[in-house]
Amino acid sequence: MTVTSAEILTAETVPKYLEERWDEITKNIGDDSLSLDDVKVHAIQGGNVNYAFCITLNNGQTIFLKQAPEFVAIFGPDGFPLTSERMQREMDVYAEWKTLLGPDLATKYLPNIYFFDKSHMVVIMEFLDGFDLLDHVLVDHAGDYNVQVAISLGDFMGKTHAQTHSSKVDDDRKAYLTQHFENREMRDIQLEFVFTKCYKEATDEQRAGLTLTPEFMKEVELLKNQYNGQTDSLVLTHGDLHPGSVMVDSSGNTKVIDPEFTVYGPPGLDVGSLLSGYCLGAIHQAFSENPEAVRRIVDGAQAIWNAYSKAMLEGGISQEQLKEIEVESVGFTVAEVCRTALEFAGGRKWLQFEDAEVKAASKKAALQVVDRCMVARHYGGMELLLAEMKAVALK
Repeated sequence: MTVTSAEILTAETVPKYLEERWDEITKNIGDDSLSLDDVKVHAIQGGNVNYAFCITLNNGQTIFLKQAPEFVAIFGPDGFPLTSERMQREMDVYAEWKTLLGPDLATKYLPNIYFFDKSHMVVIMEFLDGFDLLDHVLVDHAGDYNVQVAISLGDFMGKTHAQTHSSKVDDDRKAYLTQHFENREMRDIQLEFVFTKCYKEATDEQRAGLTLTPEFMKEVELLKNQYNGQTDSLVLTHGDLHPGSVMVDSSGNTKVIDPEFTVYGPPGLDVGSLLSGYCLGAIHQAFSENPEAVRRIVDGAQAIWNAYSKAMLEGGISQEQLKEIEVESVGFTVAEVCRTALEFAGGRKWLQFEDAEVKAASKKAALQVVDRCMVARHYGGMELLLAEMKAVALK
């Protein structure tokens, strides 16, 4: 379904949009006393791909509205084209996860979705009041980081990955997942921006601390092929599970959001995307002279892997398969760390220091971690990555 520029919602047009669909929305929320009297609409800034709004209702309740245009929102209609069908994929993966997790865990890990309008590619869900993005927590509040977040995320990935692993589903189910979650347009964006562009276009100055040897680039090509589905180990992934796609509160409650890049792809993609934020967070805190925060973040990374491994083994994944996923996860971790340190990851909070020397030194340290792990991950695995994360704080 094509969403034209004329159909893109604004803070001014959202109330009328809601009014025309209000009976169905309130029915799904479960409160027919809600009204649009004195409704307040606030556009949420900071998103790259979609348009998003926080809506405050008459009783003070807030809901979240997101719309997927046919282009990257920050670039506008004449910028980078996309398909708004990505919103349908997002709804489909949420539905799959709810079935896989069961009602209790789905409530624990996923936001409540109240309404989906395919004709305008709009979704309305609960506004996670009191929650913050995990990447903000790791940068700004790591001293208050709750390890329960890590355990929850490892458990969420492990349970959904184990039940959809290509070795655990029949041929018909595998064919369906492969085709339905191929998500080619969104996958092509990642192939270009994560695995290609940063290596081709980075300057020598940006690459300080990293040597792009033939062995290193061979590993990048391997990850690129695995992400493109050229592997026997496939699961239903979030597809872009960096800490900016996770919301947490001070009690450790955790919600996974924005799975529009979902693909039936390598399990290490999700684990690595998530751990990249922890690796970058540890480096950021090290150069903020906060060694206690580094320790807490590294402990969180270890807890993610422990919880993930436990859920995967309980789900029938073998130790041999898990070892392959471990090596793969470290590769995807450092690939995302590399892209961010080379400044090809957009407006991420990591390593953004006002002092130019500190900023340059932190990025060099990040690239040195990448350099030491990309090839050596095949024998060092997760232990090597965690050791390198700790070592940064000792320098």
